[in-house]
Amino acid sequence: MNIAQTALDDLRIELAVTLNPDDYNPRVDRALKRHQQQAEMPGFRKGKVPLQLIRRQYGQSVLAEELNQMLGEQLQNHIQENKLNVLGNPIPSEKTEDAGDWNSPGDFIFNYEVGLAPELSLDFGRIAKFTRHKIKVDKKAIERQVNDLQRRHGKMTDPDNSEANDMLVGAFAQLDSDGNLLEGGITSDSTVSLEFVEDKKTKKALLGLEPGSTVDIDPHKVSRDHDDLGRMLGISHEQVQDLQGNFRFTVKEVKRLEPHEINQSLFDKIYGEGVVTDEKAFRERVAEDLDGHFDRDAEWVFRRRFVVDLLKKVDVKLPDAFLKRWIALTNDKPLTPAQLEEEYPGYAESLRWQILQQTVAQAIDLKVEAVELEAEAKRQVGAQYAQYGMPMDEETLGNVAKNVLNDENERRRIADVLVERKVVDDLKTRVKISEKLVSYVEFGKLADEVR
Repeated sequence: MNIAQTALDDLRIELAVTLNPDDYNPRVDRALKRHQQQAEMPGFRKGKVPLQLIRRQYGQSVLAEELNQMLGEQLQNHIQENKLNVLGNPIPSEKTEDAGDWNSPGDFIFNYEVGLAPELSLDFGRIAKFTRHKIKVDKKAIERQVNDLQRRHGKMTDPDNSEANDMLVGAFAQLDSDGNLLEGGITSDSTVSLEFVEDKKTKKALLGLEPGSTVDIDPHKVSRDHDDLGRMLGISHEQVQDLQGNFRFTVKEVKRLEPHEINQSLFDKIYGEGVVTDEKAFRERVAEDLDGHFDRDAEWVFRRRFVVDLLKKVDVKLPDAFLKRWIALTNDKPLTPAQLEEEYPGYAESLRWQILQQTVAQAIDLKVEAVELEAEAKRQVGAQYAQYGMPMDEETLGNVAKNVLNDENERRRIADVLVERKVVDDLKTRVKISEKLVSYVEFGKLADEVR
């Protein structure tokens, strides 16, 4: 038994595995004897069929099976013993033919191509300069947040007539092409928020309405998108696609949110009784909270962009031709050359990030402790339930988190989150990061690019 290794280029090697009869015959003989114990043939009792007949009937298939198993074992041992950082799995060589006679077995030589991960340097040098964008806490941002807090703690009233920021509660009924109610048409009780209606003509038609008023409108013009329209009318996505014509909207109620006055009652509701006692201190506290909130947003956007930009600067080389062959050979469903070329860039980008993560993990001896897994599971569970207004006490949160971690897939997913977080934290220390203040609008555009 012998394995000869030949370099094809910096990221590919060829392994020639030689197996001789002394290597495989003992295993083949044992396998044939197991077949003999179970074999049934006319004229022989079960288990008493002569081994020669068993060899004649099963010999070649058993030989192929044992050789295949030995190849897998030997390749894996060679990879481990030589500490080869392989990508994918060894695949049959494209250029070198295998050797061996299946009808008269002797020495067999099998040739495999192996793709290797590149060795990366974490000394990025002058190329690694990055910008972390953060929203500037200016007077406009503070005023916008104050208005939002006033609305959040305001009260709902029932005015006589609708104005630009009101909400109309009512019923939709589908009309035919002549503007009459369509028999058997779509009907739905729903709401219309006037502040989100962008079509000027439609918005004008919805102003000054009182309970009992009716107006004929195009429902597409009072919804944000197809999903929103489907929910508004209680119809499927397919129905939305084909929906045409107007609906009659009958107003049942007019609702108006009256913002809370800027007074001690508002300060107490937001920060606790007596913590803030005047408007100046209130606005200073709003600015402080905004700065923290904007910083968390800035970190989220930066981390998402940082990985993509760093990979471009590092330029992690891959054995692309090998990987494409490996994907084509191992994919569950056959891929056309066009499909492979279309999907490969995304796969390659993900693989580059994995290689960089592995390099950092080895460099810092990265570990994820059980206590970290539990803390992250509790954080994720708590955040998920908080979205639905369902806060948990510490004991319940801990029990739910433990149940989540009992699921091996969830445990692995949470571990991956922690590994990536630690890797990015380390990478940030290896590069130069400058901070730049931008407007709320500018930051929104940057955030949209990484969502």
